[in-house]
Amino acid sequence: MEDTPFDIHQLDDLDYDAAEPILDDYQDTLINLFANSPEGQTYLETNPEMGAWIAQLIYYGYCYESFTLPKMTKNDVKTVVEGLFPRKVSLLSPEEADDAIPELMAFWQFLKREFKLSNAGSILTYLRQIQPKFKNIMNDSSRFGLAKSFFAMGQQAGFDMTTPEGLEKFQQFYNANIAPKIAAQNSESFGMFGGLLDSLAAEAGASKATSSKVPKEKQKKTRSTKQSRTRNSAKKK
Repeated sequence: MEDTPFDIHQLDDLDYDAAEPILDDYQDTLINLFANSPEGQTYLETNPEMGAWIAQLIYYGYCYESFTLPKMTKNDVKTVVEGLFPRKVSLLSPEEADDAIPELMAFWQFLKREFKLSNAGSILTYLRQIQPKFKNIMNDSSRFGLAKSFFAMGQQAGFDMTTPEGLEKFQQFYNANIAPKIAAQNSESFGMFGGLLDSLAAEAGASKATSSKVPKEKQKKTRSTKQSRTRNSAKKK
């Protein structure tokens, strides 16, 4: 590694309370370094935006599983890509999943070259293997978490689930038209989505893969990925 002031190890061995104040800057700086690297520039030639999936990998890996990039194994990345992503990350269309693996592969190629991460080779092999399957994995409703299921239900009903207003309108629609039918069939399911509005505004609406990208024309500027991160589930549970 030459001439880079960025310390990729700064989250290692920190608990969440110590890492939380620096997590945003860690993501933003690293994504900008990637965007301006040879690997990032090559990726931008065919992909006008980048950063969303990298931000999700760092955020969900660290906040839910305490994974950091330098210590991530192939199985750690698999946990995030095949477990947390399909459960947590809502898409506006199934095709948005197509960008994920190419972006992550370019990113790990950058990490391998720039930071000499020994784990990068096996992770890249895994990403190449999962690429043909990932779109189906991301859109498999049996893998969705509660918030993502609610988000998808609202989308299918024609509501704009990307705004608090849209979320609230669908919650009202759900309470008036869907919940009573569920309650008649199963009393436990009646309250399944109860009280979700506050968390959905942060999680389902803000965790869309499209919400944190680096447009090509702004790649030289410091970016903010705050909208890409869920705030209601900050600590590992």
